[in-house]
Amino acid sequence: GFWSISLAWGYMVALPHTLAAASSVAMRPRFGSFLDLAGVGLFAAGLLLETSADYQKWMFKQDARNRGAFCDVGVWQLSQHPNWAGNLIMWTGIWMLNAQNLLAARNGSAWMRLLGGALSPLFLLALFYGQATDNVAKQMALSDARYGGDARYRAWRAETPLVIPTIESVWKALF
Repeated sequence: GFWSISLAWGYMVALPHTLAAASSVAMRPRFGSFLDLAGVGLFAAGLLLETSADYQKWMFKQDARNRGAFCDVGVWQLSQHPNWAGNLIMWTGIWMLNAQNLLAARNGSAWMRLLGGALSPLFLLALFYGQATDNVAKQMALSDARYGGDARYRAWRAETPLVIPTIESVWKALF
């Protein structure tokens, strides 16, 4: 089961690259379009968010005063799973980075390839929300069992978006 799911995950997230690689080299546009730059920017922002989330949680757990506490500092104020949000942003950037090549098909399949490549971030969006809502794994139940007695945790859970930060959560984290 694990290896089958890993294979499916790898195939789905690689779709933008796989489909773009199938376009004719002669038809590929030069790098530097708005979509290329936006894709690189999204990838960098997502990588920064995912890395920051992992680092901040690691640092939080290193402090002996935080033993047994849940992490709600830094980017963990933006969403309950900012590492997943960062990963989703990264793969959306990769899809955008490949968009020019996906649209370079000769045989009229350009829009189908673009939409096929979009399955990558859409798959991750479904997977991450499935995990965050216990439809795929028991992430929420495990967290509730561990921290559910903490009123601060319950308030954080009620007020903080699951995966995608909102304008309100960003504003709250900044100010």
